[in-house]
Amino acid sequence: MRPTKRTEVHRIKPELNKLKKLKYRINDAAKEENGFSKDMGSDKSWVIEEIDNLKNGGWLTASKMKVANEMWSKYGQPTV
Repeated sequence: MRPTKRTEVHRIKPELNKLKKLKYRINDAAKEENGFSKDMGSDKSWVIEEIDNLKNGGWLTASKMKVANEMWSKYGQPTV
């Protein structure tokens, strides 16, 4: 009897998708204001850093989730 084929399951991280949406929302806010402010630049770099962290197997701590939620309230829409 042949063994069944086993495939790897790739779990989609919902936190990663939400951080990507936050990055796009920061970009949209910058377009609306005709350029990046210092806060937007630092917020975007933080989000990009966390996206890279998640892609490399890291995870979001509770304090980082709170920071992301504050950014969502600042730039609009969902929370992590």
